[in-house]
Formats: sequence, C-alpha cells, structure tokens
Amino acid sequence: MQTSSFTRYALRLSYHGLPFSGWQVQPAQRTVQGELEKALSTLLREQVKVLGAGRTDSGVHAANYVAHVDVATPLDVKDTLHRLDRFLPTKIAVHEMVEITDRMHARFSAESRSYRYVIRRKQNPFGADMVWTHRRDMDFSLLKRAAEILLSQTEFAAFARTGSPVKTTLCNITHASWHQEGEEWVFQIRGNRFLRNMVRSLVGTMVELAQGQRDWDNWLSLFDGATRSDAGQSAPAKGLSFAGVTYPDSPFQSREHAPF
Repeated sequence: MQTSSFTRYALRLSYHGLPFSGWQVQPAQRTVQGELEKALSTLLREQVKVLGAGRTDSGVHAANYVAHVDVATPLDVKDTLHRLDRFLPTKIAVHEMVEITDRMHARFSAESRSYRYVIRRKQNPFGADMVWTHRRDMDFSLLKRAAEILLSQTEFAAFARTGSPVKTTLCNITHASWHQEGEEWVFQIRGNRFLRNMVRSLVGTMVELAQGQRDWDNWLSLFDGATRSDAGQSAPAKGLSFAGVTYPDSPFQSREHAPF
C-alpha cells in the first residue's frame, strides 16, 4: 500500500546500448534514461523521472534491467505497457510494469547486480555488435583461474575509472566465472556493487594475462594497492551487458535475476 501522494511502479526492461550514451541522462546526449523519461512523460501527460538499478556506460547493453517511476495518478498497467511501445525507440523494450511500495527503490534497495561479457573467437557478422570478436591465442584455463581469485578479493581500485567520485573502492564479489558457449567465451560476475568501468577493465586485464602479456604475480598485485594505470586496457563496451539485479523482496518474482 502506498503511503505517499504518488504511485510507484517498477519496470523490467532490456536495451541495446549501441545508439545510447549510457543509461544516465546527460546534456545533449541520447541516453536510455532520457528516452524512457521522454516516452513516459509524453504518454502519461506529466513530467516523470525514471530511476534505474545502476549506471551503464556508452554502448553497454542490458537485460532484465530494473527501474522505477513515480506517477501522480494510478495506471492501467497492461494498457500503459501496450501503448508505451509506440513511444519508445526499438532498441529499448519494457517487458513488465508492477506497482510497488514507495519503500522499494530500484537502485538503493538492490542487494546485488550481475554482468555478462562475451568474447567471440571466430568472425561472424551476426550479433557482432554485442560481442568482442577477439581471435588471438589465449589460455582459457588462465581466464578461469583469474576469475576464481576475484571471489577472495575486495579491493578493486586498480579497475575503477580514473577520477570516479566514489567513497570506497571495496566490492564483494559473490560469483565470477568463465565458460564456453560454442565459439564464444563468456565471463559472468555478480557483486554487491561495481565501480565505473570495473567489469570491462577486469576483462581487458584478464585477456592480457591469458595472452601472456602479464604474469600471475602481476595479476595478484593489482589487488594490493595498485592504481588504474597498473591494470590493462578496458575491453570494448559492446561485449558487456547488465545481466540482472536482486532485491530482498523481488517485484518480478525473481525474473530480474541473472541465471547464474
């Protein structure tokens, strides 16, 4: 039951990040948050603000992303979802909308977030804008070993974008693994929080390790007082997708969770 003058709704959505300068609204830039706010404000005939589960960078994709919006008048959810399709660009899809309590917040109520990064090992024109096509020789066993180490680390300053305004660079990683899906090598990671650019810089650095460009001791040293310049280059944005988010009281019966 709502305790405020507005009604809050959670949205489960996906987006293809290529046309957008990330999730967050930015001046003179086309963003996912901006497109959602514009579409909903036009449809509902009131100015609304959409708040998301977390920021994604320019070109990064999302599946099972969660946002929320406060509106002045209760909605017919089924009708709103049907009509919203006509106002949104084709690269954004809202799958579900659920009324929630005003105590639930898409960002601050989240317990964990998950990401997925895909490296394609063979040239293929289909879906190339959602993977990093990288065919150089790599030791897959080293990638797996490097991911396992992340579960026992908490300091990720070496993988944060330089100049990012954060109070702490500590993160708790609860899942990190590499596996193969045909010609694709997939990295999956879940944690309580992520620093800006962290997943892409982790992937880029692990790839350097697997290619023999850095040794194991160097990899371990990155978690002990290292800076961003000590780690590797960031992997391309197009291979990264926000994969899911968890909440103490799931608004979508856990459909917003990543399957790992």
